[in-house]
Amino acid sequence: MDIDKVLSFLKSIKPTDGVIIIFHNDADGICSCALLRKYVDSIVKKSYVISQPMPPDKNLIRRIQTGVPNKIIMLDLATDHQEPLIKKIKGLADVLIVDHHPSIRNFTSGNVVHYNPRFRSPKLYQSVSYLMYKIVSKLIDISDSEWISAIGIVGDYDISSSKDILEEAQKKYGADIFNKMAAMIESVKAARAMSCEQMVEIILNTKDPQQILESGNFLDSYQKIEGEIDAIMLDTQSSTEKIDNIFFYQIKSKFNLRSTVATKLSEKYPEKFVVVYEKMDKRIAIAARNQVRKINCDKVLRTAARGLKASAGGHEAASGATIEAKDWDVFKTKMIEAVGEYENR
Repeated sequence: MDIDKVLSFLKSIKPTDGVIIIFHNDADGICSCALLRKYVDSIVKKSYVISQPMPPDKNLIRRIQTGVPNKIIMLDLATDHQEPLIKKIKGLADVLIVDHHPSIRNFTSGNVVHYNPRFRSPKLYQSVSYLMYKIVSKLIDISDSEWISAIGIVGDYDISSSKDILEEAQKKYGADIFNKMAAMIESVKAARAMSCEQMVEIILNTKDPQQILESGNFLDSYQKIEGEIDAIMLDTQSSTEKIDNIFFYQIKSKFNLRSTVATKLSEKYPEKFVVVYEKMDKRIAIAARNQVRKINCDKVLRTAARGLKASAGGHEAASGATIEAKDWDVFKTKMIEAVGEYENR
């Protein structure tokens, strides 16, 4: 079984090993890293953690090399379109990849173990926080950390195949707590009040989730960002460009709120293909959503990115891209055409 290869990899970690955990810089990545460290830190003196956007930063290899690892674990990072990066990483150490994004490539070979439930069930959606809780629970008792998994599950939005852990956590702590905690993590990230690595450390060393809710850094950022989001959502009512079944909104904020605003707009207009974009110097960053999943966001953005100096990827209901600003009109036209093809099927 695939899971057995993951367990064998983790069991092979020795106290003398240098372990680097690379995780996606969102609530799911942060919580999955904290859960994995429950096990890894029980073996090695200190693991080195690195948060990353998708696609990963160009300086990732250099950061890895400073840690002199012999075990590298990648969490919640869509790697199937990152073959050159994986080739470099596996030349540095043994590699474990745990992911849940739509995938076309399994890198399991030689010193690489690649685990993704979608290899066997392409439509299965289980956050990496869910997967890591299940995996680590087979190695040590982390029953007191269900709440960490629940934050990641809710933060990753689709709970359809992760309800067992979430419902158990809700019985212990209440039904609404995890939505707020996931929003708090995103608020801290948007406000740049702490790094993702610092949030991992806090969550790892917190025994009661109520402490997170009452934490000054988390609470202050949450209140600040919620006020900014309210103002932006009001602006969307008059500033959203509507072309057929697509909503385009250019966000202007000192905070990183593209994904949050795109999600809120898609909740308001579930049938629409929502695109929130932001100009950042010579590049444009894009967040796309389609709440009802009739239009595959991942495929639309990847299709629009072809032939351009761009990166794109994500899930069926939520995806992101970064392009050069000069290519925006071309990219926009290609998105409109791709969405039209889905609607005409």
